[in-house]
Amino acid sequence: MHLSRDELELIFDFCMGVATSEQLEQCRRLIANNPEAAEFCATVQESLGPLDNWEVESCPDDLVEKTIARVNAHAQASQQKLEQLITEQKIIQPAGGSTIWINFVRRLAVAALFMVVGTVVLTSLRYARYRAWQIQCQSQLARIGQGISNYSNDNNGSLPAVATAIGSPWWKVGYQGQENVSNTRHIWLLPKGGYVSPNDFICPGVRKASFKPITTEEARKLNDFSDRQHISYSMRLICDKPLKASAFGNRIIISDMNPLFENLPGDFNKTLQLKLNEELMKLNSINHRRKGQNILTCDGAVNFIKTRQAEISNDDIFTIREQPTYEGVETPKCEEDVFLAP
Repeated sequence: MHLSRDELELIFDFCMGVATSEQLEQCRRLIANNPEAAEFCATVQESLGPLDNWEVESCPDDLVEKTIARVNAHAQASQQKLEQLITEQKIIQPAGGSTIWINFVRRLAVAALFMVVGTVVLTSLRYARYRAWQIQCQSQLARIGQGISNYSNDNNGSLPAVATAIGSPWWKVGYQGQENVSNTRHIWLLPKGGYVSPNDFICPGVRKASFKPITTEEARKLNDFSDRQHISYSMRLICDKPLKASAFGNRIIISDMNPLFENLPGDFNKTLQLKLNEELMKLNSINHRRKGQNILTCDGAVNFIKTRQAEISNDDIFTIREQPTYEGVETPKCEEDVFLAP
């Protein structure tokens, strides 16, 4: 039984040391019970061995994309040649003896070797691309953190905040009226005031090809991000009063997008309705293939965490405690209840 693509990626993540504890156990069982999985794991580990002596360097996104495009082109060309070879051999008469068949088998073996190597290379390049996106995302969050610090210095130590009332909606991202009905309006003060580029709020892991950058001049005319496509991070819910940056210390203030609110109603007249289930409670952010999420703390530090639990209280950063349903107006019960939304 051949390994599926998900199983191949699971084994590769295992070899790279980026698998979660649950994935580690799943991969160990797969390797123990499937000889093909064990062989593939050994091949990957042997191939990655020389990387231990390499000095890690970041590479531009366009270099990764161009390399992958060239490898894909060569892989497609090799597959076409292999298909042509098989077609040619099918029409060769067997009267010529066994030499033709032996040569055919040898050529097939070489082709198969190239296909195996190509699979490993493509997987490695895919991982390099994801890793580059993760690093770029961290750089963007660091710039946002610096913007928060600069804003705080200019505003008597306060975090970016607009006037809101308890019970007001916090999910209407993109609403441009006068009412403050989105939690993103607080952080929008940064691009609106020129502290951070508005385009730093899009994680490269989910940036769409159709994405259109916004200039600082355009940002000054808006009251909020233009739509969900222009903000793929979630902010700590701020309620009815401005908060001092000094009071937050190293507590989380921003993270990759909350997986519960990836798809928000497009009609602001509708009510947000969400009920938690077991699957939703396990999801990590979509920004990094559900492998985890980058978080920014108020002191400017950026880290990647593989679970949703964080801070001293080991709190789920994407839910409110003892809150199984959401209509987009709920607020945390206490300061220790971390909730990043939408």
